[in-house]
Amino acid sequence: MNGSDVPRIPLQLSQGCIVASIQIEITAEVLQQFRQDILERLHTNRARGIILDLSGVEIMDLQDFETLRRTLSMAAMMGVETILTGFQPGVASALVDLNADIDSIYAALDIDDAWQLMNSLRPVNQDTELLSENSHQEDLKEN
Repeated sequence: MNGSDVPRIPLQLSQGCIVASIQIEITAEVLQQFRQDILERLHTNRARGIILDLSGVEIMDLQDFETLRRTLSMAAMMGVETILTGFQPGVASALVDLNADIDSIYAALDIDDAWQLMNSLRPVNQDTELLSENSHQEDLKEN
């Protein structure tokens, strides 16, 4: 299966955050494509956060979860907060039973709660301050 045959997880930019909703079966190839897509989108759009909706995921094994965690760690290294939302009860139960490392994972029950949590983690005015600071640095470089 080449890259063009791998189903893609749609990514949307909203309120300075990337919103991804996984509504397809996750495989190693899908997660690898997602990693490439999300990191590229973060780099080009300078998003302040990621909200990852997992409501369409009915089965997730420990390996898939760890792959997602590594992607989230990469996003964190780029200065981005990530919130997982919409865990199916069976998926949440299985991950806990499998002793998945859920430390430092932000999670919310639904997308509305995820937005509230994101706004408390990264206030909107922080983006304005960062933009002003970057503009000031660019002005200094020009002079």
